[in-house]
Amino acid sequence: MNETTDFRSDDDGTLRISPPALAGLLLAGVFLLHLLSGHHHRFVHPHQLLGLLTVAAGVALSSYATALFSARATTKNPHGEPTAFVTDAPYTFTRNPMYLGLAAALLGFALFFGSPAMLIAPLLFYLVIDRMLIPHEEATMERLFGEQYLDYKRRVRRWL
Repeated sequence: MNETTDFRSDDDGTLRISPPALAGLLLAGVFLLHLLSGHHHRFVHPHQLLGLLTVAAGVALSSYATALFSARATTKNPHGEPTAFVTDAPYTFTRNPMYLGLAAALLGFALFFGSPAMLIAPLLFYLVIDRMLIPHEEATMERLFGEQYLDYKRRVRRWL
C-alpha cells in the first residue's frame, strides 16, 4: 500500500486510512466552513500566537516521531508490518506521537483562526484514528512483539 494516500476498504471491511491525508482533508473542510462563516480578523491576537505555537509543536512532534521510524527502517504505514519496536522519546510519554502531533496541528489551526467550526477537525481526527486505526495497529503490535508490547502498553498511554 502507498504510505501517503489511501482511503479504501480491505477485503475484511477494514478501512485503510492515511492519517496525514485524513488530517489534510479535515483541515481543508473546516477551513472552508471557517471562510463561509465570515469570522475573520484583521489584527494579530494572542490566540493566533498560541495557535501557531500549537501547530509548530504538533508538526515537530509528528515529524520527529516519523524520523525515528525512518531511522529504524520500520514502516510508517499504519497497515504495514513493523520491523522494529520503537520506544525512544517521545514514545516514552505517548504510544502515538505521530497522531498526537497531527491532532495538535489541527487544534492549532482552530486556535489560530479562532474558529469554533475548525474544532471539528481535531475532534473527528481523534475519533477516527482512536476508534478505527489504533486498535488495528495495537493488534498487529501485540501479535508481532507479544509481552514486550503489552508491558509497554501498560506503562505508556495511548494519547497523553
